[in-house]
Amino acid sequence: MMGSVTQLSASKQQIRCADAVLLLVVPSVLFGIHAWLPAGVSSRLVFTYGDPTLTTVWTAAAIHDSPAHLTANLGWYGLVVGAAYLVYVTWGRRRLFWLLYGALLVVAPLTTVATDYWLLYQRWGLVGPESIAFGFSGVVSAFGGLLVVGLFGVIAEWYTWPVSAATTVAFVASGVGVALSQSPLLARPSTAVPVAGILVAIGFVSLRWWDRDLTVRRWLSAHRPAIVLAGSCGVVISALVAGMFSVEAISGGRFPNVIAHGTGFVTGVCVAGGGLLSLS
Repeated sequence: MMGSVTQLSASKQQIRCADAVLLLVVPSVLFGIHAWLPAGVSSRLVFTYGDPTLTTVWTAAAIHDSPAHLTANLGWYGLVVGAAYLVYVTWGRRRLFWLLYGALLVVAPLTTVATDYWLLYQRWGLVGPESIAFGFSGVVSAFGGLLVVGLFGVIAEWYTWPVSAATTVAFVASGVGVALSQSPLLARPSTAVPVAGILVAIGFVSLRWWDRDLTVRRWLSAHRPAIVLAGSCGVVISALVAGMFSVEAISGGRFPNVIAHGTGFVTGVCVAGGGLLSLS
């Protein structure tokens, strides 16, 4: 009996190690491309608005113009994908996580570039034919949508749908509030932060009233795993959303593409939500 328990523990540990290795494949490939691919080859792999090709829709996501750009995307990838994996495994949906992870790697580059091309180039004319698009941030944003849906689902299973909706919307709204508070487009940006804080408070208050007959200390103790998971993942979601939608001036000839970030995030929510509904 003891041997069986040891074997089971070893098997679970191997699965976790295998998952970690798989999750490191993408950042390893991105690092290798940036470190060893000749600049002349990289320049042909970016998406050019005036000369679009179906191949560069996907290859552009692997190209970064500087070590800082690559490091930022890989850092966000680690935070977001790590949190999403933890949520889905805790939820007992490990297989669903991998299906959605693979689907987003394929779908997100297409939706982000297609939306960019249609809006920025064809409809609004904000970029010229020589302008290029590249970087992995749109895909990372899609993984953010995957994380939001996972957190929504696990909280709904532990508590109720209204509690889950209030909590996840509060985290997303807080990130949007921080982004708006830093935006030069608002005349009075500081009002966004208090509103976001109120929304976050509503989410946690709803959790508190779920078991209102317990004392605060007993309630916190009884719900500690849920609070830790929701809190840590919520911070990641809020920080990611704030980064995605922060409007900045053009720097070094490059600007953060808010359209691509938003499209990636919506793509992640739609793909993850569709996958979850198909299994319900």
